[in-house]
Amino acid sequence: MRQHASKKFNLPLLLGSFQSVFTWSAFKVKLDSQPTTLSDAIERLLLILREEDKRTIAAMTEEDLCDLHFSLGLLIRNAWLHQADSYLLAACGTHSSDEASCRVIGTLWRALQP
Repeated sequence: MRQHASKKFNLPLLLGSFQSVFTWSAFKVKLDSQPTTLSDAIERLLLILREEDKRTIAAMTEEDLCDLHFSLGLLIRNAWLHQADSYLLAACGTHSSDEASCRVIGTLWRALQP
């Protein structure tokens, strides 16, 4: 269990924004092809995320990014990483979709830093 003090974020609101704007299938259909690199995945997420969501993620500490595992991470895994031929999974340098989604979220967070 983490022992550090951290600012609490309204992560259900963050997840809720995905669910209200995109359904799982709409998320996949909205993009005409799967991302094949980390930079491609980040570019697509930056197009999809609302400005409010980007600010929320940017304001998080790096240690708190794990809190996105069952919201944004789940969305990334289901849409982009569970296919047998996922180039993004290979580009993340792992065979684990959990680890790959963490790498995508970490890269997104770094891209959102001022």
